[in-house]
Amino acid sequence: GHSLSKQQALWERAQQVLMGGGQGHKRPSPVPGYPTFATHGEGCRFFDADGNGYIDYLLSFGPITLGHNYPRVTEAVTRQAQLGTIFDIGTGLEIELAERLVQLIPSAELVTYCSTGSEATAAAVRIARGYTGREKIIRCGYHGWLDWCRPGDKGVPAAVSALTLAVPYNDLDALRDLFGADSGEIACLMIEPSPTEAPLEGYLAGVKALCEEHGAVFIMDEVKTGLRYALGGAQELFGVTPHLSAWSKGIANGYHFAAVVGQRAIMEPASDVWVAATFHGELTGCAAAMATLDEMQERDGVRLLWERGERLAEGLLGIMREASVEATMLGLGPMPLLRFGEGQEELSTRFYSECVRRGVYFSPGHVWFLCLSHTDEVIDETLNVAAESIRAAKA
Repeated sequence: GHSLSKQQALWERAQQVLMGGGQGHKRPSPVPGYPTFATHGEGCRFFDADGNGYIDYLLSFGPITLGHNYPRVTEAVTRQAQLGTIFDIGTGLEIELAERLVQLIPSAELVTYCSTGSEATAAAVRIARGYTGREKIIRCGYHGWLDWCRPGDKGVPAAVSALTLAVPYNDLDALRDLFGADSGEIACLMIEPSPTEAPLEGYLAGVKALCEEHGAVFIMDEVKTGLRYALGGAQELFGVTPHLSAWSKGIANGYHFAAVVGQRAIMEPASDVWVAATFHGELTGCAAAMATLDEMQERDGVRLLWERGERLAEGLLGIMREASVEATMLGLGPMPLLRFGEGQEELSTRFYSECVRRGVYFSPGHVWFLCLSHTDEVIDETLNVAAESIRAAKA
C-alpha cells in the first residue's frame, strides 16, 4: 500500500509553525497520492516519511545534476567543511573555481558569487543598471522571487513594478516595439534562453542585436539550463553569447551556490556596484561546484543527460500513442515535459497519481530534469510504470 499517514501528521504540525505550511513550491500537490515530506535521497531516488521511494524527475526543481547524496560531492563538501566554510577574507578555492567557469562558459571573463538563482539574476540586473545608468528592465521568463522580477505580485511596490516590462518568448517584433517605446531607458533584458521550447532560428541572435542597438545589457538566465544543456549552458548549445549570465541550481548538485559571469567590459566598470553578502562564495558550495564540474566533464555527463532525456521522451510518446492518448513532449533533452492534449485534465491528473503510487515522481506542470543517476535501467523501469499508469488512468 502507498500510505501517506505519517506525512499527514507532519503537515498538521507544519501548519502550526511554518508560514503557509512550508515553502510555496513545496506545499502539498493537488494531485492525489503525492508525498509532502522527504527523509533522504540516494542517486535518482528520494524517500518520504512513510518509507515510500520514488524515482525523482523534478530533482528539487533542478539542482541535482548527478544524484542525491552523490559520493564525490558529499566527500568534497565534507572535506571542505572540516577546513571551514566561510572566512573574513578570500580563499584560493574561489579563484580556482572562477578560473574553471571562465574556461567553460563562453560569456565568462569575470565572475562574482551569490548564494541562489534569485540572487544571481538580481545581481546581474543591478550590475547592468550600474553599468548603463538606466533603470527599466525587460524580463522574458521566470527569474526568481525578488521584487524586480515579480511585478504586480502581492507585497511588491508599484513603483518597483513600473520599472519591469515583460515580453513573450520567441517574439522579436514584441521586443522591437518595447525597445521602440522606451529606448534609452532600458538597462537590460533578462531572458530564459529556452523555457519549455527551443528558440526559433535566429531568435536569440536577434534579441542580442536589439539589445546592442539600444545600448541595453543582454543577460541570459542560465539557472536551469547551465550544465544541463551543455557545460557552458544554453549559450554554448545555441551559439549566442550574452553580455552577462546568471548561474545556480545544477552547478553544485544541490548545494547553495550561484554566480554571475560576464564580459570584463561590463563587470569591471560595475565593480563598485554592491553585490556582496556574507554567504556569497561560501566554501562548501564552491567545493560542491568543483566536484560536480569534475564529474560532469570526466563522465561526458551532458551527452548522457541528453541521451537519457530523449529516451524517456520518445518512450513516453510511444506509450501515449499506443494508449490512443493525445500528448506531446515539450522541453529539450535533459529537461522534458509531457503535455496532455486539450480537455484531458482529468486523465492527466489520474496518470500522474497512478505514476506516483507506483514510485515515479513526475511534476504535473513544471519542466522535469534528468541527472546522471537516471541510468538506462531506471528509464526502462520508469517507462514500464508509465505504461501501467496510463492503462490504469483510462480504466
